[in-house]
Amino acid sequence: MQHSRQRTELKAFLRARRAALAPEAMGLPRGGRRLTPGLRREEVAVLAEVGVTWYTWLEQGRAINVSAAALARIARALRLDATDEAYLFSLAGLARAEPVRNHVVLPPTMQGVLDLYQAPAFVLDPAFDVLACNAMAERLYQFREFHGRFAANHLWNAFMNPARRRLYEPCFEPGMLNLLGIFRVNQAAHPDDPRFDALIEALAEASTDFLALWQRHQVAPLTAWIAHFRHPEFGEVRVHSNRFPLRDADGTASGATAFFFVPEDAATAASFARIARRLQRSGEAAAAPA
Repeated sequence: MQHSRQRTELKAFLRARRAALAPEAMGLPRGGRRLTPGLRREEVAVLAEVGVTWYTWLEQGRAINVSAAALARIARALRLDATDEAYLFSLAGLARAEPVRNHVVLPPTMQGVLDLYQAPAFVLDPAFDVLACNAMAERLYQFREFHGRFAANHLWNAFMNPARRRLYEPCFEPGMLNLLGIFRVNQAAHPDDPRFDALIEALAEASTDFLALWQRHQVAPLTAWIAHFRHPEFGEVRVHSNRFPLRDADGTASGATAFFFVPEDAATAASFARIARRLQRSGEAAAAPA
């Protein structure tokens, strides 16, 4: 845990998860007056079979030695799911099995792959800047319509662009928690990329919604996400949002993630087919936002 940002997030994450566990749910008596709504530090230490002082130092974000075995026991004690546990290990510096890059260069064939897909598909870098998209995704999100410092950033527009807010309206909060969860995992894996801090600081100042959801310290599930959008042209659509980490030609993780939407119902499939035919007639194509 060499990076202060990771230590700060580790403190907040452990405290949030500890506070969310009722002692009764863990087979512990609530007892008398508690200063915390959830478990005490010493209770977590006992459940995880670690020393109270050592766990206190861990939760305080001190620069201490952390083993994978001890961290796994803490994850079990806090009843973390697979995604939360992976995030905890990443914060502790035990999850980066291979180097990752802050600057992503997509293979020249990537745009062709996106264009062949007959539903919205796009690529985000670790900080959620849009690197490429197909015409269906451009039509849905209107990536190239936005301007300003964070114009190409998917997360910024989700909170700050009125058109994007209307798109997410049917399930804004769960949708944003999903995006923030993916973003939070990316941030933990890229502690040296200053773009994360800049974006978080700007959003925290500009959006009370962002700040409230960000402070929940939730991590996105590892499974696919079912999203619900409302769009003036597409109508009401529901999709399985499938994400795939991209690798360079030599097999190294690029840090970029490709998102491919799959219709969740017949109405969405019909909507996508209708828009695809319209785009085909007009000859529209999309590329990386400027």
